[in-house]
Amino acid sequence: MSHIASGIVPALIYYGIDFIIAKWFLPSILILSSIMAILTGSSWTTIGTIGVAAMGIGEGLGIPAGPIAGAIVSGAFFGDKLSPLSDSTNLTAAIVNVDLYDHIKHMLYTTLPAAIIALGLFTFMGFSLVDSGSSAVNARELQDYMQDNFNFSLWLLIPPIVIVAMIVMKAPPIPSLMAGVILGGIIQVFIQGQSVGDVFNYLYHGYSISTGQSDMDELLTRGGLESMYSVVILGIVSLGFGGIMNATGMLAVIVNKMKQFVKSQGRLVVTTMTTSIMVNIIGANQYLAVILPGQMYESCYKRLNLHRKNLTRALESGGTLTAPLIPWNTSGVFVLSVLSVDALAYAPVAFICWITMIVTAIFSFANITMENE
Repeated sequence: MSHIASGIVPALIYYGIDFIIAKWFLPSILILSSIMAILTGSSWTTIGTIGVAAMGIGEGLGIPAGPIAGAIVSGAFFGDKLSPLSDSTNLTAAIVNVDLYDHIKHMLYTTLPAAIIALGLFTFMGFSLVDSGSSAVNARELQDYMQDNFNFSLWLLIPPIVIVAMIVMKAPPIPSLMAGVILGGIIQVFIQGQSVGDVFNYLYHGYSISTGQSDMDELLTRGGLESMYSVVILGIVSLGFGGIMNATGMLAVIVNKMKQFVKSQGRLVVTTMTTSIMVNIIGANQYLAVILPGQMYESCYKRLNLHRKNLTRALESGGTLTAPLIPWNTSGVFVLSVLSVDALAYAPVAFICWITMIVTAIFSFANITMENE
């Protein structure tokens, strides 16, 4: 939030419009989001930083919000899965006692083909959606409004440079983000001429702007800590609900029924992914979608003499990557609160998130990269 009020995000949007070619914007954002997520190990951090700026640049170039959010979410969750810093990646490997780097390398067999397909699709979409003439006019109008409402200076580059430098030096994500928030607050006071009270007010209640231009107002109006309460509460409730279902044996009954379909390795992998999706839908939490099926299907993989990293790959494909596609899941709610785009709008074009699952299923039935114990 401080990065919007301080003018950092508006500056990135302003100069990004000048440097980014509209037709190549979607594949560019897919790649940038992937790199950011790999460096930070966090899809949420990526969406909350580069994602916010990308939405502004993309809309300024005349690209619909759904495809922009789809590229951001695809890149963020793809990079998150391949990062050894990711909490969900570490959790998945730990659940069934698989070496972290073996787990990541085994995922590459399915995620890289999905990423290549997605890159091609976003490139095609970029050339199909962008009208160079109208986008140039819209972008110039947006830049004019930005310049009228914010003071631009080279000092605005310091917070993002510091954040990237700390990430490259492998500093933990939370201290890196805190450094960005503090520097953003300083810039709000000394560059944008706001008071210290404004800084804390925007952090808690969020930032809104009234320029008389509705598109810009909607673009730069974002909630603060207060707007994240629903995400936190949803996470707590979903974990509690999942714990109750597990403790009472309800999930065990469902999974035991599902086990009837696991007579081959292809069916086992598809059943694992399907169960993870069901837990995502019912439990609304991606961690439950990894933990519960991981514990319940481990014995099935042992019975078929399949290495446990086949299980962790299926859990990530069906559990982690589909979480942002469900509107009421914590990840879907987070994307909505940060990017103001509903999951139903970007899910069809968040290509990596669902193509990976298809590739994983095909590989399991064709016995490609399915390793035995």
